[in-house]
Amino acid sequence: MSMWAGMCQLITEAQKRDKRGVVSTETTERDAYCNVYSISAAAYYAASAAGIRPQAVIELRACAYRNESLVRFRGTVYAVERVERTPDNVRLTLVERVGNRG
Repeated sequence: MSMWAGMCQLITEAQKRDKRGVVSTETTERDAYCNVYSISAAAYYAASAAGIRPQAVIELRACAYRNESLVRFRGTVYAVERVERTPDNVRLTLVERVGNRG
């Protein structure tokens, strides 16, 4: 496998209040290189039994990930369902939530 062959965008959401007190959500995206992993049938069915429907598994450098809860990957916004950390890398299990298709 070629290292860091994929690309994703990590999405940060910040609540912002204007001068009238109206709260809006401002999102910023930043690019990050990633490795893409396939989901084995056994892992998919085990997750499905727990009520999770994983759509993708990606791995990032630990220094690139800042606990974002949303990731744009291959044109779709996914929620981060699970985070597995090692000293150098972070593996994210991504799931699609209602309303995330763009």
